[in-house]
Amino acid sequence: MTSHELGNILDRIASGKDAEADITALRQLLSSSDRQSLLQLGKYGINVGQGQDIQIGDRIYRGADAETIRKIIQDELQSLQYGYNSQSVRNGLNALTELMAAPEVRAAVVAFRTDFQAVCEQIDVVGNYKDLHDLLHTLEFQCYGVIVHEAKRFPDDDTSLDKLMDYELTLQGIVTNMRDVAVQAALATNETKWIKVLGEATEELHRAIENLDTRLLDKAVRLINRVLAIQPSRINTSLNTAARALRLPALVKAMTCVRDNLAHGELDPEKTSQFKDGVEALANLDRSLTVLVHTHNDWQELDLELRRIEANLEQDTFELEMSWLDLKAMAESLCNSSIDEWALSFKKDSENLDSAITSQNPVKVKRYFRSYRRRAGDRFYRVDVELKRLCGNLRIVGEPLASVLRMIG
Repeated sequence: MTSHELGNILDRIASGKDAEADITALRQLLSSSDRQSLLQLGKYGINVGQGQDIQIGDRIYRGADAETIRKIIQDELQSLQYGYNSQSVRNGLNALTELMAAPEVRAAVVAFRTDFQAVCEQIDVVGNYKDLHDLLHTLEFQCYGVIVHEAKRFPDDDTSLDKLMDYELTLQGIVTNMRDVAVQAALATNETKWIKVLGEATEELHRAIENLDTRLLDKAVRLINRVLAIQPSRINTSLNTAARALRLPALVKAMTCVRDNLAHGELDPEKTSQFKDGVEALANLDRSLTVLVHTHNDWQELDLELRRIEANLEQDTFELEMSWLDLKAMAESLCNSSIDEWALSFKKDSENLDSAITSQNPVKVKRYFRSYRRRAGDRFYRVDVELKRLCGNLRIVGEPLASVLRMIG
């Protein structure tokens, strides 16, 4: 198998369009004992060699079977593709700064000054809102849930007390990071009042631990919950607005026009080729951002509904029962087109919950809802991580874009 053939297989798997023949070919390659079977793909940074080891980026997977390989590719390669596209755009913009020595190229770039300027300014705005959203997600799934769980055994259980002390430090770290992002982004005071609320929650949690006071702990939990019930959606709205203002499609169009005018015979062919590759890579990034922002928004809406229902579930299941048809329709739109393992498991959880609601079994309804909720939360977290990676790679584009702007004054 050539590197080109393997690359095509990996492309199909990464996009979910693989066939069984692709997996069979991978299995044969991975089980090969031929010492000459090493294949390297510069595009993905992948090494497949003797034994059953795969190296992707700086990660090595040993003894991977076919299903593991499929999961690795779908989870990891998309992130590497973002990096590959971002680096290609960076190289293309760097090449453009040299090509602008030609008056006709410079004139073509100047004509699209506004588009270049808009993207340059908005890249960090998008990244900052994404950073805040990620910190809220970390707060919800890696801190708040544990505090709520341990609060049930506080203050009588020493283990619970120890965990709360640990998560007090976690909460402090999250709040500190939020303040840093807010300062870096120069956000308006009215956009960051909720960070002060989390600061108050941190203080109440500390006092609760010091005084073994359940009322103070309950107050800390309520303060955090108040923020989580409102702010992720607001930040998501700001993120969507910032992503639209990024105007990547306009920049793609502008760079395409510049590319189409690179007909001067004296232009450096290598730099011209780099720039053309950069234009294509920017179009890929634009498509990825559009899809991920839309997907992220859909999962955010589902998460808000699940949080609302979860808040009332311990008292009774009425709210879930009344909302189930709409909730199920929202979830199905997110997973019905996927055959990935997470989607199949999520559909199974949905079927179990649907059956429990139909049979009016409150115990099973609560049990299956918790599983359904965890599965949805995990998937949302993974979508969140993917969008964070993409936003991080967009920042790679910012520096050379600023260089182009400096050259055209």
